Amino acid sequence: MPKIKTESLRENMVAATDVKNMDDMLLIPAGTRLTEKHINILLTWGIEEVVVEAGDQVNEPVDPLRTIPPEMLQRITADVRKRFRSLDDSSPVQQEILRLAILRRVMMTLAHGTSH
Repeated sequence: MPKIKTESLRENMVAATDVKNMDDMLLIPAGTRLTEKHINILLTWGIEEVVVEAGDQVNEPVDPLRTIPPEMLQRITADVRKRFRSLDDSSPVQQEILRLAILRRVMMTLAHGTSH
């Protein structure tokens, strides 16, 4: 049974196991067919992944950062890092912000055919 990132969950997917928060409080019982409300609850609680029953609807989106040529990703990463001069590489929050900024630049590049 695949683990799916919460932001990739879709309505009608079925939770294969109980989903609990860090305090072991049940948020969604196993066997629940997910609705948009369930997904929003999971996002609100900071649940990162959910085990779902395998089926046709389990298709995680392809990560755009893995689909572009490595030299383009290096160029974009270097350009974005210039804007984050005081980045603390040990901070997971700052690393995620950097990753999202790079992802945004990649998406703009793919949409417009330029690196700016």
